[in-house]
Amino acid sequence: RKKPLTLHDRAVRSGEELIDMKLHAAKEILAEVFGISLGEAEEMIKQRSRERTLWPERFSDHDIAL
Repeated sequence: RKKPLTLHDRAVRSGEELIDMKLHAAKEILAEVFGISLGEAEEMIKQRSRERTLWPERFSDHDIAL
């Protein structure tokens, strides 16, 4: 029989779910803005994470393909 979740466990789980939701939203936004697949957006995020470079506050016009 499983032990009931504590308030802390539920908060951690909720926090993880929120992070997952934000990450999914970020992938969808990147895919839409850059005209790429969700998989490519995920790779873009992973690459940025590996580089440990912060996202620029603003993108210039040449960064966005119109």
